[in-house]
Amino acid sequence: MTREEQLNLFLECLEEGNRRRCLNLVREWEQQNLPDEQLYNDIIIPALVRFGSDWESNRKGIVEEHIATQIIKAVLAYKAATLTPRHTRDRTALVGCVPEEQHDVASLLMANALEADGWQVLLYGGSVPRHDLVESVRRIKPDLICLTMKSIAHLEPTIKLLTELRKVSPDMKIMIGGNSMPSVRSILAEYADVIADDFRQGTEAAARL
Repeated sequence: MTREEQLNLFLECLEEGNRRRCLNLVREWEQQNLPDEQLYNDIIIPALVRFGSDWESNRKGIVEEHIATQIIKAVLAYKAATLTPRHTRDRTALVGCVPEEQHDVASLLMANALEADGWQVLLYGGSVPRHDLVESVRRIKPDLICLTMKSIAHLEPTIKLLTELRKVSPDMKIMIGGNSMPSVRSILAEYADVIADDFRQGTEAAARL
C-alpha cells in the first residue's frame, strides 16, 4: 500500500469518526514497520490539514473537525505510551503552545518526537497564561522550551513571552515551530534559538542545543 493509499484510508476512518478503526490501522502499520516519522509527516499532518481546509471552506462542520482532532490525539497518546526512546538524554524539555494558541496537536507531535529522541518531556498542551508559564519555567528550569504557533494573530503575545523567558532563564534554549510564514519567522528568529520547519529538524536541532 502506498503512502497516498494509507492517507486516503486514514481519512476515510476520520470521516466515519471511527476511533477504533483508526487505532487499528496505526497498529497494523506498526507491524509493517512504518516509521513514526512517516506516520506523522505523511499521514497524520496531511489528514489534519485536509480537515482544517474542509472546515474553513464550510465542507465540514466544527463538530466533524473536532471529532477528527480527538481521534488524532488518541493516536498520538497511544504512540506516546508505546514508544521506545532511541537515546537517553539527561535533559528536560517543556512543550506546549504559545500564548492564546489552542491548537495543540503540533505540540503533541513534537512531544512524541522529543521523547523518542530521549528527552524528558513536560507537555502542557494548549495555551496557558503568560505569567504562569514564566513562573513555571523559573521553578522547573527546563533545558529547552519548545513552543508551537499556528496563527500570526499570536505573534505579539509570543514576543512578550519570549522576552520574559530570556530574563528569567537566560541559559534555557528556545525552539518555535508550526508557522511557515517568512515574515513571522524572521521576527521570531530574533527571540528564539531555533525555528523548526518539521519534527525531524526540531529533534535534530534540540539534540545539538
